[in-house]
Order: sequence, then C-alpha cells, then structure tokens
Amino acid sequence: MTNQRHTKTVFKTTITTAALSSALLTLFGCAASPGTNTSADTSANIKLAHSESQLVKAESQSIALPLTKLKNGLGLTLHYQTHADHSNTQSAYKDTHANNTSKDARANHKHKVYDDTHAININVNEHKGISLSNSEGKKHFIAGHYTLANAEVVESNSKQWVSLVVFNNNTQYIEVYRINAASLEIDQPQTQLTKGSEAICATTSSAGELQIVNIDATGTLNQYEFYNGRFLSLRDFAIGPGIKSCAINANTKTLYLADEFAGVWQLNTNIESELAKTLIFHDQDVAIEGVATLSSTTVDGVDIAAWVSPDASGVWLKTPCLTKFVSLMNTANESNSADRQLKANNRSTSIQPEFVHLSLSEEGSHISLVVDDDLSSDVFSAELPSKLSAALLHRQCGTDFKATSPKENHMEKAYTNNSASQHANLTIKVKPDVETDPVENHGDAADDPAIWVNSHSASQSRIIGTDKKGALNSYDLAGKLVQSLPVGRVNNVDVGYKVSVAETKARQSDTPLIDIAVASNRSNNSLSVFEIDKRGHMTQLGHISTTLNDIYGMCLFVSGGIAHVFANDTSGRFERYSVSIAPDKTIDGHLTQSFSLPSQPEGCVVDTKTSTAYLGEEGAGIWALDITSNSNQPQFIAEIEAPVEADIEGLALFNIDTQTYLIASSQGNNSYAIYHVHNENPEVLELMGLVQIAADKATQIDSVSETDGLDVTNANLAGRFTEGLWVVQDGRNVMPSETQNFKLVAGASLKDAIRKLASAKRERHSHM
Repeated sequence: MTNQRHTKTVFKTTITTAALSSALLTLFGCAASPGTNTSADTSANIKLAHSESQLVKAESQSIALPLTKLKNGLGLTLHYQTHADHSNTQSAYKDTHANNTSKDARANHKHKVYDDTHAININVNEHKGISLSNSEGKKHFIAGHYTLANAEVVESNSKQWVSLVVFNNNTQYIEVYRINAASLEIDQPQTQLTKGSEAICATTSSAGELQIVNIDATGTLNQYEFYNGRFLSLRDFAIGPGIKSCAINANTKTLYLADEFAGVWQLNTNIESELAKTLIFHDQDVAIEGVATLSSTTVDGVDIAAWVSPDASGVWLKTPCLTKFVSLMNTANESNSADRQLKANNRSTSIQPEFVHLSLSEEGSHISLVVDDDLSSDVFSAELPSKLSAALLHRQCGTDFKATSPKENHMEKAYTNNSASQHANLTIKVKPDVETDPVENHGDAADDPAIWVNSHSASQSRIIGTDKKGALNSYDLAGKLVQSLPVGRVNNVDVGYKVSVAETKARQSDTPLIDIAVASNRSNNSLSVFEIDKRGHMTQLGHISTTLNDIYGMCLFVSGGIAHVFANDTSGRFERYSVSIAPDKTIDGHLTQSFSLPSQPEGCVVDTKTSTAYLGEEGAGIWALDITSNSNQPQFIAEIEAPVEADIEGLALFNIDTQTYLIASSQGNNSYAIYHVHNENPEVLELMGLVQIAADKATQIDSVSETDGLDVTNANLAGRFTEGLWVVQDGRNVMPSETQNFKLVAGASLKDAIRKLASAKRERHSHM
C-alpha cells in the first residue's frame, strides 16, 4: 500500500511539474523542475536545491527524533496572563503543544514568566469541532468541520484575547474568532466568503496586524488583513495548482508555500512588492505537503520554517543561514493490527507526515513540533535537541550544521541591508486622498497623468491619464472616469493652455485661444493632439508625424500662444516640435531641434520662468536644457545616487514658500525624490530627501509603487485640493487587486512633507 502510494506520488510530481513549469516561469520568472526549458541559472538553482536535499538527508543520520503520540489529536497550548499590565508580556505568550505544559517543564524558566500565567488548550478535530479549555477550569466547544489556520494570544491596550482563524468546510467561509482567554467567552465570528480552500494560514504581526492567506479552489492566492473588525482584501493573484499548505512570518514579510509538484516556494507578503516567488527547496523524489513557521509573535525577527512530505519520515528545518533534515521515529507501542503489520514489514518507526506545526517552549529555549501520520491518522509531538534549537533561534551556522549557499547568504543580507533604511530620516510619508477608477487594460497599462486646471470652474478640473495599451482617459477630482478615447497606445501626456488658433498674421486680440492635450502615440510614432473645452471634454484634432523610431515620453510648454513639444524615443533621441493650429482646427508640426541622451529617457518638464527643461534619463539621472535657443545642448546635472533609485521617469515642478522643487519618481524604492531648484541657477539641484505615498487603510486606498509618470499643480482646485494637487501613476493597484490606476494627493500634504525635508536639511547643515 505504502510503496504504491510513493510510486504514484513521485510519478505525479515528475510529470505534472514538467507540464506546469512553463506556465509558472511565465507568471513568476522563477525556477522550475529539471527537464524544462529554463535558463542555465534556473537549472543550476534546481540542481543545487536537489543536491542540498540529498546532503541534508545524508547528514540526518546523526539526528533522529523520537515521537510521542498525542492521545487527543492536534492540541495546542497558549499562555496568557490575568494581570492587566506587564512590561514584557510577550515573553509569556508561548505557543506549545499539549505534551509540553507540565509544571516541571515550567519550573526551569530562563525567561521571565509571571505568577499569573495561565494556559489555554485548543484541540482541533476536523470532523467534530474545536474544544477549548483553560487552567481556570473554563471550557467551550465550537461544533463544525474546521481547518485551523492560526491560534494565538494577542494583546492590545493591556487587553488579551485568543485570536482564532479557521476555515469552515461546511460553509466555505473564513471565520475569525475573538475569544476571552480567561472566560472563554466568544464574540460573533467575522466571516469572509471564499471559493473554497486548498491551503490557509494566518498570523499576527508585532504591530497587531492579523494577516490571512487563502489559496482557493481556482488556484488563486487571496491575501487579507483583518482590519478594524472586518476583512480587508489586500491582493489576489493566480498561484496555480499543487499548493497544499502555507505559513506566514509577518515580521519578516515572508510567505512559504508547500507545493506538492515543485517543492517549497517563498514569497514577499508586502503587497507592493514585485509579484514573484522563489523556489527554496526542490526534490523530485518527495512531494512537500506541510509547511510551518515559528509564530511571529513568539520570536520577533527570526525566520524559521519547516516542511514535511509523506514520502520522507522526517522534517526539514530552515533559517536564512541553516538547513537541516531531521528524521522522525514513531516509538509508540501500539497493539492494533495496522501496527503489527507495520512491524512485520520492519517499518514500525516510519510515519508519513502531511502536517507540521512549530512552537516554542514556555521558557523560550526549545523548539517543538507537531506532525501527523497520514497512514494511521495519529498526531505526534517531538522536541528538537537543545543544540539544534539554539542554532535555529540564534541564527548559528556552525560546522555541525549545513550552511547555505552564497546566493542564500546574499538573500539574507537583502532582508537587512536596505540602502533606503539607512536614509529613513530623509523619507516623509503622506497618504493618498483619492484614487481613480482602474484602467481597462491589464498588466503595465496606466502610465502618465496630466492635470488640466479648469479656469472657469476649478472644481471641475480633470486628470488626463494614459492607458498605454489603447486609450486616453480623463477623470474628475473624485477619481471617476468621465471620458475614454480609444486613440491607440498613448504613452505620455501633457497639457497646454491658451494656444493660438489662427493664421500666423492675425492680430493677437483676434486670435482664438484653446487648451490642448498632447500624447505620444506608439501606435504610429506620432504626437496626438486634442482640444479641451471648458467642460474638460477632449476632442481629437489629429496627429503630428515624427521621425522617431519608437516614440516614448514627451512634455510641452506654451510660449506666445505656440505650443512646443519635446518628444523622445527609447534610443535616447529627442525631437522638438512647434505646433500650429489653423482656424479649421487642422494641426501641423514643425521639427525645430534634435539631440540625444546616452540612454533611454522618458519624463520631462519645462520651467518657463527660467526657460529650463528638465529631462529624465531613466537609468542615469536628470539633464537640464536651456530652451531659449534651438541650438543648445542638454547638460547632466543630477546623478542617480542613494537614496534615489532608478528608474527616474516622472518629473514635475512644485512651488512652496517662493521656492521651486523638482519632483522625480524614484521607481526602484517606490519613492519620490525632492530636489530644490536654485532660483538664481536653475541648473543646480539639491536633493532634499524622499517622499513616499503610504496606504490609507481607513479609506481602502493602497500605497503607491513603481510610479512611471506624475504631475503636480499649485492651482486652487477647491475642496481638499485648495493648496494644489499631486497625481501619480500606481504600478501595483492593490487592496484589492485591480488594474493600474492613478493616486491623488492633496497639495497641502505634499507641501507639509517638503517643508519637513527642508527643515531636516537645514538642521543637518547647522550641525556641520
């Protein structure tokens, strides 16, 4: 029976991994199994993971943990306190299995444990329900068919409760219970309907955020936060089949997925992070089904993971600098016929684990685990050796245990050595006030916004934004889509005011003036020109052909009633056109200047007060161009250096307290670089620091990441935007997951942030 199951599992893993790897690689750009059409680096990583798993198997001969059968099945014990105020209560909130809570075990504490520490026992039977009892004699039972996602003691404002997250297999709802630890009284659970659950996990971060991940029956990963007593959908994306379980470490923002076809995946739970997963373990001979982490509230900053397979009677343990496979031995002396048959086959010590749970002893020095046995349906516990527990808890990489590869060591450094964190004192956060409706097209679609200020009614101003996969859109100041023109793959857009519509010899007083929008159109390498009427309605006037091979970014300015457009392509080439509009609204463009930057540019902006154009070279920095003559050449004025990170794409100018500031998107760290422009010398930029746009969970508007284009105005647009408006493109529109959109920030918030940066800059200079 067991041999047949093993053969079936291995066959299923090998064949299905080969079939799915291409799709997984396309979606996530990560490693797949051997035999697929992957890069040399990917194949090397898979081979490394395979060789590592073989190595840890070989090393496991020195460690074999005896298992103790838990008579009541899966049982967890949490500790809580009845006293209202403790200075270090978290040290007493240890999650242990039911076998490790004796008075003798609690007698030798190395950590401080208070006299009023009590235990609450949670026993889960998937087919009957959940039993709760505590050391004060209270009991409670929740009837039903449940899958446990998480159970932990949580404290906030000196109050403690048990947070219980389960999946109700009868109703297909995720349920969150808040249970009084002392009385076991239960509030009405909060629920979230799902499309089933293939795997579910949850944890509470040290900041008190309850994070929940559910992989549903459609192969979609749904990430939630339980915020203010309700489910807040953070993001969802296709993860594919084969995910059997998951585990979250909230404080390191790490999600582990047990994939029976591939192995163990690791993802970043930061919803603004790049959607990618890393295969950290692969062995074609085992199908990983269970994964666990040590509770985030138990050991802050420690990232300990474990996984099991029914094809191996053991457990893999991993930290960023240590991987270890430990054998598990069933030493229970049972007398039923199944056990006698196992002994007859000389396999009495083997189990087939599909589930694993990690916990920390009450004194905080030993790691324990709970595993099941798929063959017998029994549940067992074991305690790791002291040396191994210490190595895992203290990130030791001694000679007795296998250290990770150089690549893995580099990954560990990536968690801690973040250049942006070194400049945290130069970063100010603001919150968005409004977000626009999402664009129609999926993927990287929204790109560049422009603000059109309505001179007749400021509150009726418009945000014009590109959907670079097919449309030019406009939105009102509440973010609602009011117009969408299917004009092609428009990439960047800008607006101009009071543009002349007349014969060139006409008197200025007789010349009609209109507002226009111009967009770089990659469908035909042209500049598409639109008239904007007093309502904000756009009408296309026509196209201006360019000689660019792959038109990309653009910006414009108006001088003497004539619109002048700078357009660039991906090679670095710029062209400058003057736009003429005839009385019948036909348009023409005259090429007046050409020059090139060394590499791909995109964003640009013109300061007409100083006759200076600022041009962004995405991977290098910012250039300045004197626009008073068509023969002038750009000068490089600001290199990309920490804390600014490539790409620089969007550029805009904002005035505060008689000073001008250049805002540039620092795409690599989801920030915006603020440069002070010297009034007397506009070619000198002084970096003030960074601004980030953080999420506003109360309004369910997510933070902003990977901004392409942006625009800003000082104009009074009424309402919340009386001190101006800042608009940015959001590369990842989540909370919930939708197609890309644009975020609106009140000018008052931006002014306050820049003033704080300027004040901090002055203070630093005063101490030099």
